[in-house]
Amino acid sequence: MEDETEVEKDRQRAEVFDALGHPTRIVILKALSEGALGFADLKKKTAIESSGHLQHHLTKLDGLIKTDEYGKYCLSDQGKDALLTVQTVENASKWRTKETEKIHSRRFSSTIVLKSVSLLLAALLIVSSAIALFEYNQTMVLQKEFNKLNGNDAAAYYNEFGLIPSTNVNSSFSPPISMYQALIIALKAEGWSKTSIHGMKVGAYLMNGETETNTTSWFNTGINGPVTSPPANYSDVYGNGVIYMYIWEITVENATGITIPPWGFSLIDASTGEILHNPPLY
Repeated sequence: MEDETEVEKDRQRAEVFDALGHPTRIVILKALSEGALGFADLKKKTAIESSGHLQHHLTKLDGLIKTDEYGKYCLSDQGKDALLTVQTVENASKWRTKETEKIHSRRFSSTIVLKSVSLLLAALLIVSSAIALFEYNQTMVLQKEFNKLNGNDAAAYYNEFGLIPSTNVNSSFSPPISMYQALIIALKAEGWSKTSIHGMKVGAYLMNGETETNTTSWFNTGINGPVTSPPANYSDVYGNGVIYMYIWEITVENATGITIPPWGFSLIDASTGEILHNPPLY
């Protein structure tokens, strides 16, 4: 029991390391430290262009952020502690930089050199431990995903691409085109394979969208934000020259968070499975 408790603590630490492992997520935490923000205001304040990307990072920050009674995002107690840790490390880094400059101006003594080496070794040990915890956590998440597979769509997706997708959707969302169907449609259309997509990050986000009916292309398709509750009907709705729809936004990013061409994402109609070829207007 004691070993299981320690493993759980290690897993939780690994999740925090993962959540803080991208500079954009730290920017989001700092923005929310100034007060609660709605999705659109947070997107504007952080200068994140894609709603899907913002939702991806918000998903990664699960547990560090929450929504208040008005539906706005704010820091949880764990998020405040995590941000305090980040700021402490940043302040310590600035302090070390200043001290290092002073030491360089006076020349290093042998004692200071030995202390610096000791600190470096300690830092390397911490980093290596964090990497080991992160890899352990990823392995556990992958195992959990395989354990809960209960449909041919999910099995086909994992067999084809083998990546765990980030998503803003829980088990209560069941559009006609499942998340795994949308992933297979989009990734195959973009020419991805298990080999070429290795090392990338794949996201799947169910979004509200709309487009004009008097256009011959999907260039005027717009994304209005994530779907926050499961609708009774996912069919496209026509009205006032506009088609209102539910859209899967499929993203592909490299390890540094840069989206991969042609646009870094694909749009799939969640009702019909149709590929909406042109990039949305945000």
